[in-house]
Amino acid sequence: MISAKPKTGRDISLNISLRAVILSLTALLCITLVQAAPLQLRAGNITLTSDKGDSTLLRQAIQLIRSEQGVYPSKFDLMLEQPFQVRFYYDPTAAAPRLHAVPYWSGGIARAGSEIDIYGRNRSQWLSTLKHELFHTLVAQNQVRIPVWLNEGLAQWQAGQLEWNGFVELGTATVRKKLIPLVDLDVILSFNHKRAQLAYAQALDAVQFLVKQQGETVLPYLLRADELSFKERFKAATGESLVAFEIAWRADLEQRFWFFKISTIPGLLWALTPLIVILAWFLKRRRGRHKLEQWELEDQFREGPRYFA
Repeated sequence: MISAKPKTGRDISLNISLRAVILSLTALLCITLVQAAPLQLRAGNITLTSDKGDSTLLRQAIQLIRSEQGVYPSKFDLMLEQPFQVRFYYDPTAAAPRLHAVPYWSGGIARAGSEIDIYGRNRSQWLSTLKHELFHTLVAQNQVRIPVWLNEGLAQWQAGQLEWNGFVELGTATVRKKLIPLVDLDVILSFNHKRAQLAYAQALDAVQFLVKQQGETVLPYLLRADELSFKERFKAATGESLVAFEIAWRADLEQRFWFFKISTIPGLLWALTPLIVILAWFLKRRRGRHKLEQWELEDQFREGPRYFA
């Protein structure tokens, strides 16, 4: 008969340490699996889903939706009250079956006033994208028929979106006479990325020009669902035709983007580059010196802490 060797204190200590490591790894794995699992949140007739189980994102999304629902009636005279679903995709492959006809450059899409899919790679823009797609959902639920340039322009305007690349494309197209007719934006989803950037920039700028000329109070009239065609409704609300509006808007673009003409003069931009660099250095140095003087002055006359409501 073979007797078992008695365990030493060191063996017992090793066993306890090994068990602790195994338990820790198991707990970590469980936590990871729970966090990665899909999560669904229901709030009234709104359903939100995250394929990663991001509860913070879903709570922020529902807060944004409630805020927008409170703004729409006074701003557009429209209600977002029918059921709809919002889905956030951390894994783009999971959204692939639903996005087979969606352009590769898009970050979100709204369908028929009942579904919104958010899947853009830049996750910091997801809530802004949701705000954009919510406007499309609002328009669809209220069966409002408006041209794509106004629909996309208002969605960006309401979401507070402004892309630098779009701004550059707009300025360049203006001075080179390459602007897209607003009516052609109806097929914006068929554009490549570069042309889409210009199209979205044009839509936003046209809406900003419209609001500047007519005021926000014109928007509820343009977003009515009635027997009038949009051309008729636009003329009745603004006092001008769509053609006259686009001509005036293009003339305004010419005035605002005059400085882009520099880029069309061969060699001039390169000649001015050193001067621009020197001017930028001078302004930065001057600003830094002013800041130092301000700090010294504050040190001389430092008072007790001040509190602002």
